[in-house]
Amino acid sequence: MQKVSKYGIGSVENALELLLMLSRNETVGVSEVAEAVGIAPSSAHRLLKTLCSCNFAVQAPHRRYSRGPAFFWLGDGSIQTNNTLRKLLGPWLEEITKDLGETSHLVVLEGCSIRFLKSVEANRDFKVNSRAGRLFPAHRTSSGKALLSNLANEEVRDLYSSYNSSSAKEVLGNFDQFLNELEKTRQQGFGLNLEESEAGLVSISACVKTWTGRQIAAFSISMPTVRLKLSDTEKLGRRMMEYASRAEASLGIARNSRK
Repeated sequence: MQKVSKYGIGSVENALELLLMLSRNETVGVSEVAEAVGIAPSSAHRLLKTLCSCNFAVQAPHRRYSRGPAFFWLGDGSIQTNNTLRKLLGPWLEEITKDLGETSHLVVLEGCSIRFLKSVEANRDFKVNSRAGRLFPAHRTSSGKALLSNLANEEVRDLYSSYNSSSAKEVLGNFDQFLNELEKTRQQGFGLNLEESEAGLVSISACVKTWTGRQIAAFSISMPTVRLKLSDTEKLGRRMMEYASRAEASLGIARNSRK
């Protein structure tokens, strides 16, 4: 390793070099870290364990290490990938579905659409099926509203103005009405879809955010309309917000407040 300067602190430089290695490789091992950084294997092992304790690395199979959840702190989550999100946030869907008894989804914003990264289906005959891999217009979904509500109104306008799709034209043609919907979503803290994307289907969503409050992804539950009492939407919305907060904590993200 080439040291940064004569004023550099060796241990800090070694840690930064290891972070760069983790950002470039799916997994790393003690011996390759020792060789790349130019330190003894015992020092490489201690360095990896230190990064694990700070959530910048996690133990992987076969005595190797991979990127930890605290990487989401860097660049406001800019290094995230869909595969990383599935790995870190996907397991929460099992608990959500088991707890609430409905199909759950992990969702991200793609332009003015949302993409379902993963779904866990409810264990019941009458249920919403998996949406994994599918795209839906963001403005017609609870997760899309939740994700878009974390953008400033001008950002939302700029986003939809950059597309020439039918969805973009629909939103821009009723933009003030859509902003009112987003403000309602901001105030209640969760997104709500009452048969806007599909007849007979309702959904409730909450965002997982970075420490700055910027959205990473959304958790969503969906169910047949006949199983949702409107009086229960607030309670379910709060439950989804709780799961989002717990997921943030698991990523090493701490924010002072959530509605």
